[in-house]
Amino acid sequence: MCARSAKGSAREHNFKTTIMFQFNLKTHRVDAAYQKPHFFILNRGNNSGKPLSEPCPNCFVCLCESEEDKNSLFWIVYGLWQGRGFEQYFTGSVITFVHLRDFQKAISFACGRFEGNQEELSKKITTIQTIQLNYENIQKQLALMQQLRRSVVQNLIK
Repeated sequence: MCARSAKGSAREHNFKTTIMFQFNLKTHRVDAAYQKPHFFILNRGNNSGKPLSEPCPNCFVCLCESEEDKNSLFWIVYGLWQGRGFEQYFTGSVITFVHLRDFQKAISFACGRFEGNQEELSKKITTIQTIQLNYENIQKQLALMQQLRRSVVQNLIK
């Protein structure tokens, strides 16, 4: 909810979402070094919202208080990205992007859904991690199968 002051110029944002994780989102600077546990979130293009372990030119950094918070927030952001939870905030006609305040709002809302239910969140994160590991293993197997197919075809041609 936005409220204007008596002069009408200042705006206050009152989000009534309780956040169980303490995090800070900032625009990533190339020369910055981060001491706290952190991960990066892509903020431009059709993959806006994708969590990253390594920085890229167009990303935000999510600074967390603990490694456990970082891990949980990473997978919450991953779930939002996979579930297209950030698409409603896309702005721009040629290259889409998401504003920092919109990321904060979406992440805070998602975290609020698990308020007081850490066990459910842990189960869902474990499930997502297992699925991701299986997906990566299958991708590796497919790459090896493609390489094997290529070498068999090359031996056939020789």
